[in-house]
Amino acid sequence: MLKALCNLLVGSGDTGGLQQTDRVPMALAVLMLEVAYADGRMDTEELDHLIDSLRNRFELSGEAVNDLVELASASRADSVDLYAYTKEINWAFSQEEKEEIVEQLWDLVLADGVIDKYEEALMRQLADLIGLPHGRMIDAKLRAQQKIGDPRGR
Repeated sequence: MLKALCNLLVGSGDTGGLQQTDRVPMALAVLMLEVAYADGRMDTEELDHLIDSLRNRFELSGEAVNDLVELASASRADSVDLYAYTKEINWAFSQEEKEEIVEQLWDLVLADGVIDKYEEALMRQLADLIGLPHGRMIDAKLRAQQKIGDPRGR
């Protein structure tokens, strides 16, 4: 099923009967991978956080989330931009839910304890692509920073 999901999202034409809502986990997984690699590497803490976040949000088994991350990684490697993925997020989630997703992405950025300038720039870009106003993106960032006990994020 996840291979059909990947094919549907990247446009190979083999939908396997999947609905548009089935593309959302792949889109979010790709965006999370993009954020995790924004600073040039993905730390163990980031990978663990990414897997836990996807498992919890979509209620996936360990095997399913690992398959999703593997397929999302392949999709990310073949992608030229983030628009197709953010379009799925825009379709599937309300403004409040998108703010929660941005907070979840900030949690991922902060998983290694450092906000890199490339991570910061990508988060601004993603917030813009999903139509989240700058102030709400900052609010999501501050909530994520408070979770780790450092309001500055350092």
